[in-house]
Amino acid sequence: MSAGADASYCWWKHGVVYQIYPRSFFSLIRGDDEGGKGVLGIDRPCATSGGGGRIGTLLGIRAKLDYIDALGVAAIWLSPVQPSPNADFGYDQSNYCDVDPTLGSKRDFKDLVTECHERGIRVILDGVFNHTSDQHAWFAESRRSKTSLKRDWYVWRKEIPNNWKANFGGGAWTRDSKFTGEYYLHSFLPTQPDLNWRNPEVVAAVLESMKYWLDIGVDGYRLDVFNCYFKDEKLRSNPRRWDPLGLAGAALFPFISQHHIHDRDQVGDMLRVLKQMRCLIDKKPGRMLVGETLDETFLYKNAAQYCGRDKLNLAFNFRLLHASWGATSFRKAILQWTRALGKGWPTWVVSNHDMRRHASRWGVRSRKTTDDRMKLVALLLMTLRGTPFLYYGEELGMRDASIPKCKIVDPPGVRYWPFYKGRDGCRTPMQWDGSTYGGFSNGNPWMVLNKDAAVRNVKRQSEDNDSVLGTYRDVIALRKRHKVLQMGSMDIPEENKKSLLVFYRKSKQRVAIILNFGRRRSVDLRSHFCDTTTVSLLYSTAYGHHKKALLSLSNDSSSIELCKNEGVVILGDA
Repeated sequence: MSAGADASYCWWKHGVVYQIYPRSFFSLIRGDDEGGKGVLGIDRPCATSGGGGRIGTLLGIRAKLDYIDALGVAAIWLSPVQPSPNADFGYDQSNYCDVDPTLGSKRDFKDLVTECHERGIRVILDGVFNHTSDQHAWFAESRRSKTSLKRDWYVWRKEIPNNWKANFGGGAWTRDSKFTGEYYLHSFLPTQPDLNWRNPEVVAAVLESMKYWLDIGVDGYRLDVFNCYFKDEKLRSNPRRWDPLGLAGAALFPFISQHHIHDRDQVGDMLRVLKQMRCLIDKKPGRMLVGETLDETFLYKNAAQYCGRDKLNLAFNFRLLHASWGATSFRKAILQWTRALGKGWPTWVVSNHDMRRHASRWGVRSRKTTDDRMKLVALLLMTLRGTPFLYYGEELGMRDASIPKCKIVDPPGVRYWPFYKGRDGCRTPMQWDGSTYGGFSNGNPWMVLNKDAAVRNVKRQSEDNDSVLGTYRDVIALRKRHKVLQMGSMDIPEENKKSLLVFYRKSKQRVAIILNFGRRRSVDLRSHFCDTTTVSLLYSTAYGHHKKALLSLSNDSSSIELCKNEGVVILGDA
């Protein structure tokens, strides 16, 4: 079935989204000497001060669609593919309606979308609309003169009007000494000037660019830091933060030393624009919007307030990503997010392109223990009510690489090393096999390859059903087979034992998910299925499908033994 064949099928609720960082996925370009079949290992410049290196391409993603298809995901989300000078690696776009030539051509993108749709896989684009690159034609015209027709497309002032700080360090205002001598606003790097969303022409231009890709066949947008679009109309200063986080960040990272009440989350203004975006999306059945809120305190209500019928379909909240390892911490993060949303639909994220990979955060020195934990996380993500988002390599248990100072290219990492080493470690090349460059390319990649690529890679784990990859394939398939895991209601009991996380999914069937974060223990299933005589053990992260069995709840076999870091899915009557 093609991706658009059944518009009533709510793929963004039923399915799993797989995030790809294109420059790190697979390096492949079309070569005339290979009859157009493609050739590995073509050097191309890497647009950073760090020099060159081979990068992933759109053709490379297309070449790996068999792998993506076998994983069982419903959609791929592509980090930026539009042209960029790469000061922030795609998140500083110089043209909203084209493809970066280092990644491929517009034809490559269209072919990728077409083949994805033929396989029933949707394609989500990153919408980076809070700011542009300073090399965007809009900004070039805006800065040229105070009387430019696009002057008001960005935020200009004769003097610095407030105390706002930039997320990547320094002040949020930079003087344009080359042209008018006035100051422009940038929430991130000085090379990323903020658009003025209070100008209706900006809104219309962004909507037109969104329509351009939707007409090509894109199935939705992930909106980058969308809650930053609107700033306080009077540009008032932010109040100081006196809590421990604000005080600690005052010297090293001034951005978090303020309460950001005036430079983001102008909710009334934002909701009016989201309504227009949603109207555009809804004209094409089956499309969706998911938003990233910039919020270093991870307030649940902040993301939740932007979801609804004429708002976002989905929003990210990263509290689970920042939870400490353990049943109590996970349970608290899950409960607070679901309660904030009410009837809204949650998203679940444990790794992405901005954060340390969860195998690094939650892993330990023992490889086996780390893998057992990663399998437990895989089961959790695929059985919670909501939409799971997987970051490439997550399904292998990839960790952050250790990047030498001389090879760090991420702007915050360059600025704040060694206190903060940036995001390069979670953006390393995908580990396809155990060869010199991990199967990513035949030559030196743009970013350091993780040292464990020789033992942690797709080829090796594909041959082992008990690997982390094998577990991800199993639990995604389990979710697809059982509608209750896709759309059933969810209940998390108020009383959970300290090392156990237990929750239930219910529709025509009742499923109990039991995750053991502690030592080996026995669990009495009669307390979870009071009115049922037999239940079915569908899956165990310790034994896969091998432990599959019918269990009687009317005799001594009503208990099940769980290993440390083992999770099980048990099916009973509703």
